[in-house]
Amino acid sequence: MFADQVEDRDTVIFVSIPALLILKCLDDDDKGICRAFFPPMFGEDGVPLTNEAEEESNPYVDKIATHKKYLDLKKDYLRCRGKSKNEYDFFNMVERSILGMEEDEAPGPDQKSARAVSDKEFEENGLTRAELHQIVQHVRVLSMQMQRYRPQDWNEFLIVALDS
Repeated sequence: MFADQVEDRDTVIFVSIPALLILKCLDDDDKGICRAFFPPMFGEDGVPLTNEAEEESNPYVDKIATHKKYLDLKKDYLRCRGKSKNEYDFFNMVERSILGMEEDEAPGPDQKSARAVSDKEFEENGLTRAELHQIVQHVRVLSMQMQRYRPQDWNEFLIVALDS
């Protein structure tokens, strides 16, 4: 049973890292990692980071739609952050919601996630669950696309980052 729990946590790490990087990018604090690994998010064409000729960017990424999704996300994020009582609490709420990605969005009445955002926190920050859910959904989609854009480069980055 313990091995299953570790394996589950390993997959959560690989899903959470790109999502957290995108969250940091929304605050212009990702050190350029998102732009380096997923230029279409910024409306740019990418060049492979590796020197291997067969390693090409994913041709199925719609640069215009991806950039629009990022701009919509940034607009919603900044609008909601502006309504919150302070930026730290808002970032913390979004971060906790992202880290809860493996959990159901709406736990049953008997279930309560330790990371769930309380009704009081929503009220204090002038936000709704729907607004936070929309932000998290946009982050999820972009993070999956970022991982798949140049999977070999992304995996090499994660190996270096996790081994450090």
